[in-house]
Amino acid sequence: AHISKPHMLHRCLSGLAKRSIIPRLVVMQLDEATSATSSSNTDVRDRFKSLFTPNLQQLSSIFAKHGFELRLAGGAVRDLLMSKTPHDLDFATTATPEEMVSMFNAEGVRMINSNGLAHGTVTARIGDAENFEVTTLRIDRVTNGRHAIVEFTRDWALDASRRDLTINAMFLDLEGQLYDYFNGRYDLATRRVRFVGDAGDRIREDYLRILRYFRFHGRIAERRLMPSSVADDADKETLAAVAQNATGLGGIAGERIWVELKQILAGRRPDDLIEAMASCGVCTFIGLPAEPNVQELSVVLNRLPLTPTMSEYRPVPAVFLAALLRSNDELETAHARLKFSNEELGVLRFVLEHRGAALALVDNSASVEEQRDFYQDLAALTSGKDPRTKQRVVQLLLYTGQAATLLPTISQWWPPKFPVNGHSILSNWRLSIAGKGPILGQIIDLLRLEWRDSRYTADEATLLREEVRVRVLTQLGQSTVKRSNDSSGDSTCDAIDRSDKTKKKSKNK
Repeated sequence: AHISKPHMLHRCLSGLAKRSIIPRLVVMQLDEATSATSSSNTDVRDRFKSLFTPNLQQLSSIFAKHGFELRLAGGAVRDLLMSKTPHDLDFATTATPEEMVSMFNAEGVRMINSNGLAHGTVTARIGDAENFEVTTLRIDRVTNGRHAIVEFTRDWALDASRRDLTINAMFLDLEGQLYDYFNGRYDLATRRVRFVGDAGDRIREDYLRILRYFRFHGRIAERRLMPSSVADDADKETLAAVAQNATGLGGIAGERIWVELKQILAGRRPDDLIEAMASCGVCTFIGLPAEPNVQELSVVLNRLPLTPTMSEYRPVPAVFLAALLRSNDELETAHARLKFSNEELGVLRFVLEHRGAALALVDNSASVEEQRDFYQDLAALTSGKDPRTKQRVVQLLLYTGQAATLLPTISQWWPPKFPVNGHSILSNWRLSIAGKGPILGQIIDLLRLEWRDSRYTADEATLLREEVRVRVLTQLGQSTVKRSNDSSGDSTCDAIDRSDKTKKKSKNK
């Protein structure tokens, strides 16, 4: 990568014109720009000033001292214009990586994460307290649908033209002056999500931009995309470009797709966005069914929001994804493509397994007590297999819309520890068991049901009563379980206990 020479610059500008990217720079003060986005000038100005920590001021002075421009870029500018405080600050500069390294070395500034140098990014640690990522202005020389070979430039318009959306292609210098090349401030004011130049060209440069378009549409736009008759002409053109290039998503890593999809599901109007994605043929290339169950997702969304007192409880994205899936086969297909974490997969499987019974209680107008017992039983009877079951129960409550009634009780209720174990069963009942572990597991499962019927109040002595022993062994059948004499009973339970421990150790390994 290197700085473009003049003839290279003219060639790039000519190429941009052919691709329908004609930068038209508009420079204005932040106060003037915010009036176009209906934001409060005072609020935006205060948010902008709040960014200026002593460390940022030092960074700014270093660049000014060495004659390089430094501006805020992308999302931070967009957020400020929308009266939001940016969480991540991205900076762009006319200095090359080598010039930044030389400059920071001269100023005694430590640099970290040298991996970004190849892409033009230098991370400076100022005051041994804050890290600032600064990236050299770039143009894409070669793109392959995901990664680009870049070339450094000092031209702000060229860097803006390589960005995905107009609302992400603005710059803001540290004096509060906005540089807008593609009318991004107007698109923010009208809540429009528009690609820089030709949508198809931008998508083919990086197919993940398809999902970014839908994600930002959920964040920015007020208009729905579906049914297609309600979309405006600009959105229809973009959706047509998406449909023509949807196959390109097949070459994107599932983990990257899941990062974007989670944000779509957790954002505004995910049912509208997923329906639009399905209509464009996107879903089959990202692991979802060709026709996901958007209607079920809409139903789940309509059960929200929760009351303000329960605002801390929010369905995780996996819950919304579960609504789109009709079967375990669809779940496994999605998992093979998107590579869910163990916890995400656990939530998905739990909701798919139990939502039918949970919704049946609602449909049958079950009492609050019956529903409470159902959710408590789910938490207590499976918690021994996975300690995270309680959190999954809460997510199922959110899915079914019963959170307002039951969540205060369920969230504060923790299943007590199951009071018996294999050793105590064999010792007290003096049993000799053929097959050992599997039969003992069945006995424990039946005792858990006895425990459940007591509403989890029965202690060890109660669960090991003679009448319970008779009832449990009768259900299992006498062929596999027989009473041992006192001496062999103790040795049998010891052998089984050792066998169980050995199996657990082997499984853990």
